Amino acid sequence: MGTWIGAFPNGIETQLFLGGEVTVRPRVAPFAYGGVHRHASGEVDLRDSNVGLVWTPVWTPNAMLRFRPGLSLPTGGLTSSFLFTPLSTASIDPWLAADWMVGGTWIVGGSLVTRVPLYDGWDLRRQGAFTRADGRLSRRLGLAVPWLGLSVVHQAKSRPAGASPDFAELAASAGSVFALHERWSVTAQLRLPLVVTAGTARQLTGGVALRWVVGNRDRDEDEEEHE
Repeated sequence: MGTWIGAFPNGIETQLFLGGEVTVRPRVAPFAYGGVHRHASGEVDLRDSNVGLVWTPVWTPNAMLRFRPGLSLPTGGLTSSFLFTPLSTASIDPWLAADWMVGGTWIVGGSLVTRVPLYDGWDLRRQGAFTRADGRLSRRLGLAVPWLGLSVVHQAKSRPAGASPDFAELAASAGSVFALHERWSVTAQLRLPLVVTAGTARQLTGGVALRWVVGNRDRDEDEEEHE
């Protein structure tokens, strides 16, 4: 579960989401999550839900590679007379995410996610592809793992125009993961845009996420060492 807060010129926008994943075999786990988006005006929308599968082919004490294929489901915008929100596409869209990291005390890592709408949604528009790439440098400091990074985002325009703009952004990010307990962790981060598409306001965002591990399961030796 997490709460993400964005600072905008005319007020504060927030997102709240809840989800989970269930391990069905070592390194494979289906997941699902969804949430709500509160606009600066006070209006509240559902955001698109996501379902998919986590597959971790590499998991060692000093390296990790994980893939997350999935689908976004058009639950967003249902409480605002079917108006567009930046969190909904009005269509069922395939997407793919990948995460990697290498290192011990110092850790280099990154992530890539892309979502490609394949057909016109119920709003009679097809949104453009969305892509985000992140790079991070982290350091283990006891129970905390702080990081600094850079992030690139591109949102292609919709067809016909109007549903989503052609938008690009380069941003700096900073944050940390805190291991509060063997079953609890908290992640906090800030994101500061450095360069954005002309005519677009820069938006400082921050977020807090809480992760809770429940139940018991058998884990292989590599996973035990990594944790």
